[in-house]
Amino acid sequence: MLTISSKSRYGIAALLALAEFYNSGLLQIKDIASRCDIPHQYLEQIFNRLGKTGILKSTRGKNGGYELAKPPEKITVLEIVNALEGEIEFVPRSDSNNDVIVELFQEAEDKLKKVLSVNLADLVSKQQSLQKNVIYDI
Repeated sequence: MLTISSKSRYGIAALLALAEFYNSGLLQIKDIASRCDIPHQYLEQIFNRLGKTGILKSTRGKNGGYELAKPPEKITVLEIVNALEGEIEFVPRSDSNNDVIVELFQEAEDKLKKVLSVNLADLVSKQQSLQKNVIYDI
């Protein structure tokens, strides 16, 4: 079964929270973990990996915290998944024979990558739109 691990789901959720507050200052990891319901230590591991890949930057100290290393429009979900899971590859690209199965999986991989190419700014907009459309029934 093809699955995206909790590492990617949590990473995307945490970065989405940072994208919502982009240019509003640093956020502390405890606040992000609490807001996104992510175990604090697990989020530290995720952020460490995202920092090494240049998606996230941190500032140490009393007033320290985390922020996106670049604007939300410049960070895609695919970039996040690749940083946390490794490159998505259904079949090796070196497998260049014209096998119909190889072509099928390469097409599926290309389509998945296209879907995951959505950026964080677009996801923030979509999330805000979904939250506005919530109807409460009593």
